[in-house]
Amino acid sequence: MSTQTVPAVPSRLRGAAPVPGRRRRGLLLLHELRALLGVAGPIIVAQVGAVAMHTTDTIMVGPLGAEALAAAGIASAIHVTMYMLCFGTLMGMGPLVSQAFGAGDLRECRRLLVQGTWLALLLGVPLGLAHLAGGELARALGQQPRVAELAGGYLVALAPGAPVLLLFAALRQYLEGMGLTRPAMVVTFVAVLLNVAANQVLIFGVGGWVEPMGVVGSGWATTLARGWMLLALAGYVASRPSLNPFRGASLRPHAARLRRMLRIGAPIGAQLVAEVGIFACAAVMMGWLGPVQQAAHQVTINLASVTFMVAMGTSLAGSIRVGQHVGAGSTRGVRRAALGTYLVATGFMGMCALLFLALPEFLIGLYTTDPRIVGIGVSLLFMAAAFQVFDGAQVAGLQVLRGAADTRVPMLITLAGYWLVGAPAAWYLGFRTSLGPTGIWAGLVVGLAVVALMLAWRVRRVVWRRGPIARAA
Repeated sequence: MSTQTVPAVPSRLRGAAPVPGRRRRGLLLLHELRALLGVAGPIIVAQVGAVAMHTTDTIMVGPLGAEALAAAGIASAIHVTMYMLCFGTLMGMGPLVSQAFGAGDLRECRRLLVQGTWLALLLGVPLGLAHLAGGELARALGQQPRVAELAGGYLVALAPGAPVLLLFAALRQYLEGMGLTRPAMVVTFVAVLLNVAANQVLIFGVGGWVEPMGVVGSGWATTLARGWMLLALAGYVASRPSLNPFRGASLRPHAARLRRMLRIGAPIGAQLVAEVGIFACAAVMMGWLGPVQQAAHQVTINLASVTFMVAMGTSLAGSIRVGQHVGAGSTRGVRRAALGTYLVATGFMGMCALLFLALPEFLIGLYTTDPRIVGIGVSLLFMAAAFQVFDGAQVAGLQVLRGAADTRVPMLITLAGYWLVGAPAAWYLGFRTSLGPTGIWAGLVVGLAVVALMLAWRVRRVVWRRGPIARAA
């Protein structure tokens, strides 16, 4: 486990001096980019590790056939949509921690962890119970009976790990808000390896010792890995006096801090549901076309998710940097962090778009050799290439605004862009034209483009035109 300790509040966060000349501004931007990448590296690994759980599940379920892949796909869509509503609400603690750290108030950081833990418990228990009705929900969404049955079993297996994952998320936001990014990275990396081993045992069985459980076994493997993640990160925090929340922080719920978290986090939860929900809606639409189309969608969205997690990790680092500059009262620092976040996130996603265009058959072939799935998957991967830059731009905009505790307007932007533009476009192009599965993804591209452009407008208005940015009250 990493021995990373609480860093001192950097002096550069406090009241940046006026910047004379273009060269000086360029040097300061390069300095911000180095700081951003230093924070982003471990977060990116942790984000990729988180999606690697679903990636390994998808790859290892692949040999079971199109129905198993389709079940894993629709179950993941249901799980992620429900989880993101709760996780987004919990993310209200992130800007508060980074701003408290930027202001040098480490005791407040510990208090926020205690309240974040309470919030994770309040959200996590009903979240786990909701997973028990997953099979009925899949049938209500028009999925084929066998696919819905398998998806229901997978979701039941994920149910115990849902509140566990929220508790882990609270600990992770606490550490990352103070710039401690390596512990979650190490824990997540080990969890991926445990998930692979558990998948092998529980999906396919071991001789006469363990009976094969198929798709359901994959769900239990993920739950076991998540249990390890919570225990390991909680042990790390508890073993370090400077991080332990028992030191100088009441363990009782604190209504004012919980309200602050909810005021910032509830719009984030709604925004995440709007974003994740549009992709879940696409998975449901693919199920109406058939299990092969849905399996191709699952493979392609998994590939797109891996690249997106790098942009997401970079943008989360940008949110932390923005929040720390806000806490230190440095408006120029906020602007540099915002610009750096956009440059790195969109630049990386542009390179991924070129990769998708150059090697589509190879990438889809990593998951399955079924020629029907590969053929549809290649056409979907071309559409995924089309939205890479828009996806990077929208996540950069969202995280920059979250660092400044601006969450309500971005929520409205995502709701409008995804559900008033993207979802209708996906339905029309998928079912009222000859495009079929490709049309559904074309609708996603339209929705992402609208959201990315509107968020860029909001960032310009909040970060550049409004003047000094105040800490969240």
